[in-house]
Order: sequence, then C-alpha cells, then structure tokens
Amino acid sequence: MKTLHLNAAQRQDLRRRCKQTLDKRIYQRLTAVLLIDTGKTRAEVADLLHVSLRQLANWLRIFRNQGVEVLCTLYYKGDPGKLTPAQVEQLKQQISTGCFRNANQIRRWLEETFQVQYAASGVKDLLRRVGASYHKVTGFLWKANPKKQREFVAKYRRQQRVAGQPGAPRTRFYFVDACHPIWGLDLVYSCWLLVGQRLLVGMGSGRKRLNILGAYCPDDHEYLDLRLTRDNINGEQFVNLLRLLRATHPEVQKFVLYVDGARYYGKPVVQEWLKRHPEFHLEPLPTYSPNLNLIERLWKFLKQKALSRWHKTFAAMQQAVSDVLDHLDAYREELSRLMAEHFHIVAEAEIPVEYREVA
Repeated sequence: MKTLHLNAAQRQDLRRRCKQTLDKRIYQRLTAVLLIDTGKTRAEVADLLHVSLRQLANWLRIFRNQGVEVLCTLYYKGDPGKLTPAQVEQLKQQISTGCFRNANQIRRWLEETFQVQYAASGVKDLLRRVGASYHKVTGFLWKANPKKQREFVAKYRRQQRVAGQPGAPRTRFYFVDACHPIWGLDLVYSCWLLVGQRLLVGMGSGRKRLNILGAYCPDDHEYLDLRLTRDNINGEQFVNLLRLLRATHPEVQKFVLYVDGARYYGKPVVQEWLKRHPEFHLEPLPTYSPNLNLIERLWKFLKQKALSRWHKTFAAMQQAVSDVLDHLDAYREELSRLMAEHFHIVAEAEIPVEYREVA
C-alpha cells in the first residue's frame, strides 16, 4: 500500500480549498488526503468520512497520479432536467413576483409556458434545485416614510449618546404603547395536525378585554404597566403611568418617552401634567412606524406565550398575561434577542413601484 506525504505548500493549498468549496463531495476528497497525511490509516479515514475503502483508494490514486485539480473535478453533474438554463431563469423571474401560491400553480404554468409536464413531486424537487422555498411574504406599512424613520433612529442614537456623556442628567428612555387582549378572540392559529383532523378552539364574543398601557426601557429591560378591565386607556390613565415611572425612579432627572400618534397623549390633562413636570419629554414616533416601537415586539411575544390558546374564563386569560408580563426575567434569553435595538427600515428601492406611486 503506497504511502502519501504532503509538503507544506500542498497542505496549505488543500486546507484553503477545503475552506472555499461549497460542494460536500470535493470537501470529502480533500479531507481524505489531509487525514492520510496526518498518519491515520485508510480504515480510520474511511470510517470518519463514511465512505468505502475502495472509494478512498480511488481518491488517493487520482491525487497521487493526476494532482489536486483532477481530484476536485466532478464529472457527474446530475440530471439536467426538462428545462433549459434560459427557461430556469424565466421560471425564477416569475417566482420572484410572488404570483404562485402553491406548487400546482407552478406545474400548470410550466405546462402552458414551456409545454413541459411535471408531477406534483417533480415540481417541488425542481423548486428546491433552482433555489426557491415556501415562506410567508413580508408585510410593510406602505404609508410609512423610510426617510423619517431613518431620521428618528439617528435622533434616538444621538439622544442616547448625549445621555451617556459625563455630567449629563440621569436619563431613562421608555417605549410606550397600549395592548388590548380580548378574551376568546384571535384564537385561530396554525399548528401541525394529522391528515384529515380538525382541531376546534372555542371563541368568545369579544366583549371582555384587558387594556394594558405599558412602558419598556431598553437600557435595563425594565417593564412597567397599568392593566385595566373596566376603564379604557385615556389621558388620565397615561398620567397615572407617568406617576408610576416617577415613583419607581425618584432619582431620575429626565424621562424620554417614545410614543405613537394616539390621541390621549395630546389631551389637556396630559399637557397640564407635563407642564408641571418638565423632566418628562414625549418624543413622537413617525406615523405608520410600529417597527420603531420596541414594545410592539413585546406585545407579539405576549400573544405567542399567553394568548394563542383557549382560556376557560376571562380571569384565566388575565392570569396567563400576568404569568408572562410579571415574570419577564424567566424569558430573559429570548427577550435579549427579540428586544435588541436593531430597527428594520424598508429601503425605498425595495418598495414595489405601485406602492411608491400611491404614497
């Protein structure tokens, strides 16, 4: 059995090729040569790479007699399929428009456009080969102004930098918003079921709801709120939340609250209270911009953890909400990723032309 020894330049070249290749078959061949060079037996290498001794011997023979370029050449390219490269590109362009809701629509389109017939399973295999996948579209608020959103994020970063400078007043930042869980509603969700099975979930009348006015601080992940079962969120309740923030942090010299366009922020009772407490500053978010309000992510998290299941009573739903909002520390690892201060803003170039024309 012939031995194999690489020089330093060969080892470096093979390692570089291993890092750069995206083909598992080429990676196996290069790794086999490198492992043999380290002194491992052919049986050990074949076992590590899950190949036969005969296959391994063939790779080593090719490398020894013809070199690394031939070793990295794959002669089997797979089934070329029924479509030409130009037809594949045309298919990919059509897929990118989002016009296909299921594989059967694509099967009919292929037959009508190229007179090529595929079975349902064949279409799915074809889609995987051309790099297509089945997933949800990304919704966006087309009335939002990306420029104003970027300006807000820049201002937010600037305010944080100023607050962190020596001698700056002690400042806390909060994102404020309301959430309204309704008992027995919004219970239709997706889940895996057996073929032909129906899972019934009870739905109520929607007459009982919990009104939550919350404030989230990204600096230390503090969350405070008011929960109301009889009263609606209004100017008086917002003032009560401000009082709660003031009582919780008497040492703070400046509160910056980021709020949306809800009317109660401009009510006379709110404006009068702010005049008496100049340490509070309301910063309006750009219109149609829930993507900039961090607490919106918390509401989605709450729905996922507490509200996407049936609760026998309104009190049970309230308890489920409390189990989440009153124990956010238990979800700290999940929330640290979810609540990261990264704001996704849709670029103007990504917005379809028809939406830009209307906006």
